[in-house]
Amino acid sequence: MLPDERRERIAELVTARDGCSVSELAAELDVSETTIRRDLDELAERNSIDRTHGGAMPVVERMSAYEQRTIRNRAAKEAIAERAVEEIHEGQAVLFDAGSTTLAVSRKVPEEYQFSAVTNNPPVAHQLDEGEAEVRLTGGRYMKEHHLLVGRLAETAIEGMNFDLAFVGLEGIDADGGLTTAYHEAARIKELMVANSRRVVVVADHSKFGSRSIVQFCEFSEVDVVITDQPVPGEHREVLLEAGVEVVDDLVR
Repeated sequence: MLPDERRERIAELVTARDGCSVSELAAELDVSETTIRRDLDELAERNSIDRTHGGAMPVVERMSAYEQRTIRNRAAKEAIAERAVEEIHEGQAVLFDAGSTTLAVSRKVPEEYQFSAVTNNPPVAHQLDEGEAEVRLTGGRYMKEHHLLVGRLAETAIEGMNFDLAFVGLEGIDADGGLTTAYHEAARIKELMVANSRRVVVVADHSKFGSRSIVQFCEFSEVDVVITDQPVPGEHREVLLEAGVEVVDDLVR
């Protein structure tokens, strides 16, 4: 591999993994740590990565808020997604909520799966369209900064159908405040997804537990499964189990 090719690959790995260490990159690319340090210094000079002690991080200031959310806790979201796709069966009608974790789920769906997918998130639709799924966007008003569709048109698209499965994301899970999100219009979409789906799967990384956002969109008892990456804190686990929710956690060690 030529030096420029290696540096390009290093920049890709740093972005994809939300940061890499010198030793990790050296092992991945089968070169010395000294070579990696020189490459990182060169990439930092080009403003392609941010140099850190012992490694590098992506240059987040050039990313949109949405792009930053997609790389935050990436390993956790990928682990959640790997487990979540086991919920999908061919021939089902499946709802995908907007969000960085549901986007991670869409990326893990095998291309050969044949099922119907409906989403209010254009990036999810684009991802699923790479495979054999029949993909529909809800339509609605586009919230550009969050890449989601809301409003009456989006609500009507969900109200008019029955779904086998819904993957729902959120901003916070609080033992007292329930499942919450930051925007009233997004909360209404989530409410409808929950109400019109036979099985509701909440996908949320560990950072969402103990956090409460502005709008509650459903009760714990309306959820079938919560999939997360680390053991759910005691108080939250107790509340979920009492509500009959299956808890799938401890996916990242």
